Order: sequence, then C-alpha cells, then structure tokens
Amino acid sequence: MRELRNKTAVVTGGANGIGSGICHALAQEGSQIVVADLDGQAAEALASELRRQGARALGLSVDVADLGSVQALADAVVAEFGGVDVVCNNAGVFIGGSIRELTPDDWRWVMSVNVDGVFHGCKVFAPLLLARGAGHIVNTASVGGFLSNPEAAVYATSKFAVVAFSEALRGDLAPMGVGVSILCPGAVRTRLAKSDVHRPRALGDAGNHSEILWDHIKDGIEPGQVGEIVVRGIKADVPYIFTHPDEWKPAFEERFASVLACFGKV
Repeated sequence: MRELRNKTAVVTGGANGIGSGICHALAQEGSQIVVADLDGQAAEALASELRRQGARALGLSVDVADLGSVQALADAVVAEFGGVDVVCNNAGVFIGGSIRELTPDDWRWVMSVNVDGVFHGCKVFAPLLLARGAGHIVNTASVGGFLSNPEAAVYATSKFAVVAFSEALRGDLAPMGVGVSILCPGAVRTRLAKSDVHRPRALGDAGNHSEILWDHIKDGIEPGQVGEIVVRGIKADVPYIFTHPDEWKPAFEERFASVLACFGKV
C-alpha cells in the first residue's frame, strides 16, 4: 500500500477527532474517502468539505456496535466505489473512574464500541480486502492498550483487547497480502472527553463520565498530525503506529522490563 492514490478508504468515527485527521490525510494522498460516523450529518459535512477540496468523498451513518449497521456500510461502499482498499476502525469512546464505581452498563457500552466495533469492521471488510488480494486495516487502540490505569480501567481493557485481536489478525492476513496496523495514540486534542453524548439511553448513566480525560488530552497534538503519521504507517506496513514515540518509549520499556523480571521468580 505504498501508493494510496485512487484507493478507497473507509474511516469509522471519521467525522471528528483522529478519524477526521485520517480522512484529511488520506484525501491529500488522492484516496477516495468514506467518512463513517454515528453522527451521519457530521459525516456528510466532512465529506462535503473534502469534495470541495477536490476529493471524491461520501458521508455515511454507522453504529459500529451493530454488526448489521457495519454490513450496511460495506454494502453502500461497494455499491458506490466497487470495493475497498483501506479500512480504519477508529470509532471509540471513553469512560473514566475508579473500578469500584464502574457499572455493568459502563462496561457494556465501552466494550460494544471499542472492541465489538473493531471486530465488526474487520469481520465485514476483511473479506473485501482479501478478494482484492491487497489492502490495509488500521485498528485504533491507544498507548492505553499497553499501559493500564486505575482511573481508566474499562477503556484500557478495551484497548488491550484491540491490540491482541489486531496482532492475531495481522498474522492471519499477512500471507494473503493484507496488512494490519495498530494505531496507539498518546495525547491528541479530540472530543473523546465528550463521549458521553453518544451513550445509548438504554445503558444507564451512574456518573462515570468521559470528561475526566480532558486534562490529559487538552494539550495534545492535533488530529491532522495523527492522520499524517497514519499514512506513513500504512505505507510502511508497520505493526504499531505510535504518535508520541519519544514521550512514551520509557514507560513501555519499564512495563516490559517488569514483565520479564517476573520470569523465574517463583
């Protein structure tokens, strides 16, 4: 995937934040963009902006937690573009708070979007990539997919799951010409701290909100910078795409050193 011109890219959670940055960066490469988002109006607004800039773009509504909705997205993409080359399973939500305060509904919501959403995207779109014998999948995890935190337990758990699933998927698809990268952002200035607005009413709100994240991301890099990094990661077919390598590398070294230190201890 060193050449992205005239390729078709689908980005979930694409209407804002990191998803928007990825859409803009891929459009700059000459890709055709499908902006997929729970907010269909916002998706079409970004698609319209990309079209004004000269890209071919389509905005569609999708609920990644619903397999049928993701399948309908794929059907629409095939009908419009004939297939797909790049899939960025980027939609995600955040809840913070002590593990002692988390509710089953908190758990269900985060897992349904962050884990089920990635699985649904891969389940539906991977066969389309395999049919072409080429393509690339980018699944958005986080540095939190390697470094857990007591105040972000369910979020970190969901991102650990994305890392594990994506590593297995990369091994599965690589022999057939399809690449898989795991996007692991550090602090990015996005709307993730406002995730609560998308919480289904059927899942009760016990007060564990998303805004706890804001202090950690308000001084982060801009989504457009992430998009440029993602494009480079796709072209290089790297397994992990880090946005803040210098900042987070020491913490990763400490984590893995602590794991290795336990071998043979007991």
